[in-house]
Amino acid sequence: MKFFTELGSLIERRWRECNYSEEAFPRLAEQALQEMPPHKNVDAWDTIRWLLTATDIPQQQDVPGKFGNPPITLYSGPRFHIDIYFWLDGTTSIHQHAFCGAFHVLMGSSIHSHYSFHPQQFLNEHFAVGEMVLEKVELLEQGQTQRISPGKAYIHSLFHLDRPSATICVRTYHTTTESPQYNYLKPYFANDPFYQDVLTTKQLQSVSLLLRMPHPQAVEMLDDLLSRADFQMTFNLLDMAWGHFNHNTLENTFGLATGKEQYQRLFETARRRHGQLVDLIPPVFEEVRRQNNVIHRRGQITSPEHRFFLALLLNVPDRQRMLDMVRQKFPASDPVDTVMEWMEELALTKVWGSSEPNVLGIADCDDDYLFVLRCLLEGKSKAETSQLYATELGEEFTTTLSEKVAELYQSITTSSLFSSLFSQRNALAA
Repeated sequence: MKFFTELGSLIERRWRECNYSEEAFPRLAEQALQEMPPHKNVDAWDTIRWLLTATDIPQQQDVPGKFGNPPITLYSGPRFHIDIYFWLDGTTSIHQHAFCGAFHVLMGSSIHSHYSFHPQQFLNEHFAVGEMVLEKVELLEQGQTQRISPGKAYIHSLFHLDRPSATICVRTYHTTTESPQYNYLKPYFANDPFYQDVLTTKQLQSVSLLLRMPHPQAVEMLDDLLSRADFQMTFNLLDMAWGHFNHNTLENTFGLATGKEQYQRLFETARRRHGQLVDLIPPVFEEVRRQNNVIHRRGQITSPEHRFFLALLLNVPDRQRMLDMVRQKFPASDPVDTVMEWMEELALTKVWGSSEPNVLGIADCDDDYLFVLRCLLEGKSKAETSQLYATELGEEFTTTLSEKVAELYQSITTSSLFSSLFSQRNALAA
């Protein structure tokens, strides 16, 4: 397209004047996107119309469409390229980049989270153990531009709010000094997803076959492999086993209790091999389960406000930050009132054909549940909530009422949706 050819030519000229310094490229890309803002010059759907009528297009950088729905290369130069990424329900992993540049929100909006990773142990160049820290959460809206720095200086994730969203990305092909390009698994691991060892890959594929059959000796063979595996392989094997033993098919085959027992056997073998390091794995799996639950429910919701709410539940790890984000987007309303209004609406929203009571999957989202949730959002203690609950009912404070509030507290603070808001993990410091 003509606009992106002109944009690419401008960046190419300026970068040449800087002797193609990769340190300068993010600044140059950001400045060019601000001087020639795509959202003021191009409609996102113009790129699709162009593609559908084109007979010749720039060299495509992601033909399989692994990143975007779809990704389309609009300009392909000798040292950098310009892509557009469409997103329907896209949520990126927490990641860093082995390239640099800048991106521009062409259409839609997203929650943008910035992290730092504090490594405590590099097991090898492809896997590290440490602590993930959320540094900042911001709302990105149409027309905003962000620099992309290579490596650990720019660890981030994006949760796209609108369906669809579209992003323009100006980026170099590769920055060798910032390899590998880690993905991060909260709360403790950094993993290189692009590294492939042929033997390890084939062993994992074979284990998948054994578990999916299921082969009668699958657990024995997996247990033997775990007794010899390095930690990165151990993590991948337990990840695979955890997914399979929590799958309905295997539960029906082995029985739920048996499946859990089999997994525990494998976990104990891993602990004998690697000690307390293995105890960091379950919180990672639990966080993956929580994220998948929220992302699944986001796919069933079309309201922008409700999708914004789920984006906060997925990305914001504490109550106050979430309320600050709600206040920023809806400054005219009390943030707790706004959240509770969303909760009441979603509690009454049922997905067609689903057996769940509502789109949140909360079975008893009644007035009592919502009352305790409001108190939690307001930062009230369990004792304060019990007393307010008794006052609300017009009854004397009793042990029975206190126990009921305690049960609701436990239900909310350990749920997949709300656990990150009201609990903090610090296993590394323990």
